[in-house]
Amino acid sequence: MIYTIAAYSITVGTLMLYGVLVQHRDHVYSDLVAGSPRSGSSEPVRGFNMGAALLAPFWLWKHGMRMPGGVLLLVYAAIPPLYELGLWIPLLFVAMVPLAAGAALGFVGNRIASNDRHSESLADFSASQLPWAIAGVCLFTIVLPWLWYFSY
Repeated sequence: MIYTIAAYSITVGTLMLYGVLVQHRDHVYSDLVAGSPRSGSSEPVRGFNMGAALLAPFWLWKHGMRMPGGVLLLVYAAIPPLYELGLWIPLLFVAMVPLAAGAALGFVGNRIASNDRHSESLADFSASQLPWAIAGVCLFTIVLPWLWYFSY
């Protein structure tokens, strides 16, 4: 079972990376067509922020929200001890916090990040968020499943 999850994670990771790169290409192309920086536009950047969704505590910390990022990191740190002790009901409740925070940040992450960087063009903004997305996808679809596989 673990091998199946680890093996299929490569396919899922490839598809997620493709989606991230297509979204980045769309932002760059939109910026080229518009021909002007988005500093005059009050509309936030559209799309799902994969880096904010998958690396929520670190992304929050980097974008100036140190307290929520630290609290979320503590919640992440509480998950392995609950798993090791076999406390499944508390684990389910605690695991919902990072899941909900990641989903919320995925949908509003671009708005938060664009408020943090006012004078960038859409292409520069997308380029600044691209490493977060690639790192998050690689961590959750390649590194962690195969680490889990090799630990058994």
